[in-house]
Amino acid sequence: MYVYKKNKRILYIYAMIILGVDMKKEKWVSTIKIILIVLAVIVFSLTIVAIIIERSKIQFSLLGKNEVTLEVGEKYIELGFIATLRKNDISKRVNVKSNVDTNKVGDYTINYNLGIIYLYFNKTLVRKVHVVDTKKPELTIQGDKQVKLYVGDSFEYPVYSATDNYDGEITNNVKMTSNLDTNKIGVYEVNYSVSDSSNNVSEEKIVINVVERKKDPYIKVSISKQTLYYYEYDKLVLETSVVTGKNSTPTPKGDFRVISKAKNVNLKGSDYVSFVNYWIAFIGHSYGMHDASWRNSFGGTIYKNSGSHGCINMPTDKVKQLYELVDIGTPVYVYD
Repeated sequence: MYVYKKNKRILYIYAMIILGVDMKKEKWVSTIKIILIVLAVIVFSLTIVAIIIERSKIQFSLLGKNEVTLEVGEKYIELGFIATLRKNDISKRVNVKSNVDTNKVGDYTINYNLGIIYLYFNKTLVRKVHVVDTKKPELTIQGDKQVKLYVGDSFEYPVYSATDNYDGEITNNVKMTSNLDTNKIGVYEVNYSVSDSSNNVSEEKIVINVVERKKDPYIKVSISKQTLYYYEYDKLVLETSVVTGKNSTPTPKGDFRVISKAKNVNLKGSDYVSFVNYWIAFIGHSYGMHDASWRNSFGGTIYKNSGSHGCINMPTDKVKQLYELVDIGTPVYVYD
C-alpha cells in the first residue's frame, strides 16, 4: 500500500509538470488516461516515421521495357526485376503471375507483386506483352508471270496456293481479278491477293500480252518414231527423241495447243509424285511435255514397256530449249 501511494504521488507530480494540472482539483484517473493517450500518440508517430524511413529503403522496379512485342511463335525471355530492402535481395517475396501465350496472337500482361506486411507495403508492377503476326502469307502461282497469247486463244488460269505461318492453309482466301480479253490486242493483268487473319497481304500478278496471230510455230509428236519436232514458219528448229505413254496410259492423239507453262512443278498421280523442272501442258493439268531426270535414254521402243503416264518425256536440255521457244497457244499435233 505504501508503494502504491508513493507511485500515485509520483504520477501526480508528473501530471502537474507535464500538463500543468492541479491534482488537487482533477481526478487522477482522467489524468492518467490523458497521459497514456499522449504517450500512445508519441509511440505511434515514432512508429510511422520508422516505417516511412524503412519503406524508403525499398527498391522495386522492372528491368527492361515495360512493353514487349514478340512475333507469334517466338520464345518470351523474362527480363526480370529488382527487389531489395536496405540493398538486400528480397526477390523471393515477389509473386509473378503471367498469362502470356506466344503461340497465339494477342495482348498479355505479367504482374509482379511485392508485399511486406509489417511495412504496410503492397505494390504491383505490370509488363505488357504484345504477340503479333507480321509475316506475309506465301502465295504461289504455278506458271509464268509473263505470258504471250495470240488473238482468239484461250487462257487457262494457273493453279495457285497460299499458306500462312499462323493461319496455315488459306488457299480459299485467295482473290483473283482479271481484265483479260483474248479477242483484243493489248496488255492485260491477272491479279492475285491473299490476306491472313492479321491483315498481312501478299500479291502476285501475271502479265498477258495478246498479239496479232502470225503464221504459227507448231510442235509435232510422232508416237511411232518417238520423236518431237518444233517448227517455226515451216523451218525445223528442234528435233529430239522422247518417251510417250505406255499401252495402259497412252498419250492422247489429236490437235491441241500449249495451254500453260511452269517451272519447278510436282506432277501428281494416284501412285506417284514427280518433280520436273519444265512443264508445257497441252491438255489441262494432266498431259504435257516435261523433263524426266529419272530416264537415262529416250526414243526407240522404251514407251512400250516403260512408257510415261501419258505425258511426253524429254531430255532436260531439249525441253528447256523448247520451253524458251514456245508460247501459250502454240499448236501441238500428236499422231502415230
